[in-house]
Amino acid sequence: MLSKCKLLIVLALVFALSACATTGSGGSDSSATTATQYQEPDYYYDFDDILIPKEIKYVENESYKLDNAKFRAAIMKFKGRVQVLELVQYFINNMAKDNWTLVSNNKAGKLSVLNFEKFNKSCVIQVDDGFGTATTTIIAVEVKDGSLTGQGK
Repeated sequence: MLSKCKLLIVLALVFALSACATTGSGGSDSSATTATQYQEPDYYYDFDDILIPKEIKYVENESYKLDNAKFRAAIMKFKGRVQVLELVQYFINNMAKDNWTLVSNNKAGKLSVLNFEKFNKSCVIQVDDGFGTATTTIIAVEVKDGSLTGQGK
C-alpha cells in the first residue's frame, strides 16, 4: 500500500512538472514571436525601387500602367488609414535608400507632392489627406535604353 502511494505521488509530480514545462516557458512567448515574425512587410509594386508601406493598399481600378520599348510608366493609386506627415517622411527616407534624389517637397493645404529623380527615372508622389483615409498617387516613368529600337531609320 505504501509503495502504491509513493508511485501515485511520483506520477502526480511528473504530470505536474510536464504540464508546467509545456505551458510556462513556451506558451505566451512563442505566440508573440510568431506574430512578430509574420507581420506583413512593406513591399515594392510595379517598380523595384519605390517601396510602398504596408499600411496603404493598391487600388487597381484607379491605376494605369504602360510598358513599351522606349519607356515604362505607371500611375499607381494607394489608399489607407495613415498619418500623412509620417507617410511623407516614409517616402522621403525610403526613396533616398533606393538612390532617388528629392528634387522638391511641396505642401498645399491637405496635399503634399514629392518629386524624385534618378538617372533614367522620374517619380512624383502625391499624398492627399482625405477624411480618415490618405490617398497616395505615385506617377513613375522609366526611360529604357533605346539603342536596340529604331536602328533602321
